[in-house]
Order: sequence, then structure tokens, then C-alpha cells
Amino acid sequence: MLFLSALAIGMITGLQNVTTEVPTAESDVGTTAVTDGMGLLETTKSSAGNDFVNVTIQERTSMWDLYLNHCPKWRPINHIFFQAANVFFLLSFLAPHTPTGLIWLRVALVLGCAFSGLWAWSIECYLDAVVWNSAFIIINFVYFAVQFYLMRPIKFHKDIEEVYIALFKPLRVSRRQFRRVLMCMRNVRHLKCHELYAHEKVTKVDSLSLVLSGKLVVSQNQRALHIVFPHHFLDSPEWFGVSTDEYFQVSIMAMEESRVLVWHRDKLKLSIMSDAFLQAVFDHILGRDVVHKLMQVSETMSVSNGHLPNSYEEGEDKPMLVVKKAGDGPGITALLNRQLQATDPNAWRLGRIDETDHETPV
Repeated sequence: MLFLSALAIGMITGLQNVTTEVPTAESDVGTTAVTDGMGLLETTKSSAGNDFVNVTIQERTSMWDLYLNHCPKWRPINHIFFQAANVFFLLSFLAPHTPTGLIWLRVALVLGCAFSGLWAWSIECYLDAVVWNSAFIIINFVYFAVQFYLMRPIKFHKDIEEVYIALFKPLRVSRRQFRRVLMCMRNVRHLKCHELYAHEKVTKVDSLSLVLSGKLVVSQNQRALHIVFPHHFLDSPEWFGVSTDEYFQVSIMAMEESRVLVWHRDKLKLSIMSDAFLQAVFDHILGRDVVHKLMQVSETMSVSNGHLPNSYEEGEDKPMLVVKKAGDGPGITALLNRQLQATDPNAWRLGRIDETDHETPV
């Protein structure tokens, strides 16, 4: 804008070429006014026999002419180092607004400043230009190193990788965000067959647990409710509106050797509190898990003739489920079998139900 204003002033100044004639009462003496080198008016008298005074304003050198005639003869083209430096500066201006584009930008600037410094050092011998370009190289190299470190590939353990691909990646959670979530992990708990993970009204709700492998059965008052499969949460209902001082209202027991990923619940909530996106992701995943559990429980409660025996003790080789009367329905065991088949057609089965009027162990 300033450049255009200067050009406009130069054009206006160039139009100051005006000659005027002023009449006077003197008939024998003429006075002529001219400007000197400082731009001042000078008057000259003439003895011509006319009645006019000639006033002439000399033409000044305009800014327009100054710009056009500033370089009457161009110098030779600069060295190849100068040309290469400007080519890399041009490439840096074309960098896209992406993480890879930031790497591109910094690399192009480092190379451009390097060639510019070589040109100043070996061709023109400008010490100040060498110092400035050296400082630019250091700054851009530091930014390049940081960005390159942040872009390094993030890998997880095989089971954790499967969880990320199945649950979080479809919701566009980046690996860096998922790694932030994993930093709140307490441990990976290994459960043996028939080992209790949570005991009803005994275990506090102070964690968030995700099944990595195996299967666990959830029961209440010795009655099986549903089965939790891999990539499903054990305590998703407790995530909503249940404090860490409260206790589980159900018991959770491993049906086979299982591995469970356990998060510090309060630490996890505090970590994602500042990230609205991660909060929405967890609310969505856990809400969907709760709906899945409610559908399983609703189907299970419609068959009210299955329960866990009171005499069942951990580690004993006794039936997990008992069917009271087959006449009341297909039984809880058959229902749980259907849940298993719905997830894995070749899944382990609890057993067959014999339609008799007496208690039939499975």
C-alpha cells in the first residue's frame, strides 16, 4: 500500500510543468521568474517592448522517473548459491498446512538459509549476513527436530492395538490421544478360571475395566445376568453417576482364563476433563456398552429359572448354572449359550439343558 502511494505521489509531481504569463503596467521592462536548483522562483527583467512578465516553473525530477531510471544498467546475475537459496525459500512458502507440511517448511527454510549463508560467506563476504543465516538455521532445525519427534510412529502391544482399532480408531481418536488415555492405566489383570474380579457389595467401584481376552459372567444374588466378551467393559454402568466410594451391586467372575485392562477411574476422568473430544468418545463407547448390557439383561431376565448355586465355591468343579424347571422356558444356560454363539459361533458352551421337572446340572 505504501509503495502504491509513493508511485501516485511521483506521478502527481511529474505533472508540475506549467508556464504562465502575467500582465504588468510596465511597457519597457519584462521580468521573468525561473526556479533555481533549490526549486525557488527567480525573476528576470527584459527590455522587450511588451507588457507581459514571463513566469516559468522548471520541471522537477519526478519520483516516477526516479524509480524507472534508478538502475540504468543492471548488474550481472548473482551466484548459483543465491539462486538456490531463493528456490528453497519459494518451496517453503508452498508448504501445506499439515504435519508433513510443517516438516517440509522447516527443511526448506534450513536449506535456503544454508545456501544464503554460503553465498554471503564465499561470494560477498558479508559477516552480518552469515551470522543472521546461521541463527535462522539453528532455530528452524530445532523446530524441525521437535516436529519430527512428535510425528514418530506410536505402537502398542498386540492386545492394546486390537482395542484401539476396534473401539477408538473408528471414532478418529489419534494414537497420541489414545496413548494419553493409556497413561492412566493401572495394570493388566490376569484372571484364572472361576476367579472373582468383583464381589457384590464388597468391591469398591474405583476403576474402569476392559476385557482384553477371555469371558466373564456377571451375576446378582446368585443369578447370572449376562456374559462380558473381549473389547467390552466390565463396569460401564458404574461410569455414569456412581462415585468411587460406592460398591459393586453385581459379582463378576471369570469363565476362563482372562486378561482385563484396568484404568484408574478418577485419574482417567481428570485426564480427559480438559479434552471435550475424548469425553464425548468415552461417553459414546461406554453408553453403547451399557445399552448392549441392558439388552442382554432384558433377554436374560425374561428367563427367570436360572441361578448360581449357593454352595458354589471358587475353584470347585461344580456346575456354574442350574436350571430349576424346563417347563418355564429354555433356561438361563441356553440363553447364555445363545449370547456366546452370537459373538463367536465356535465359542465355548456351557452345556445342554435336559427338559425335566427336576434340577438338572449343566
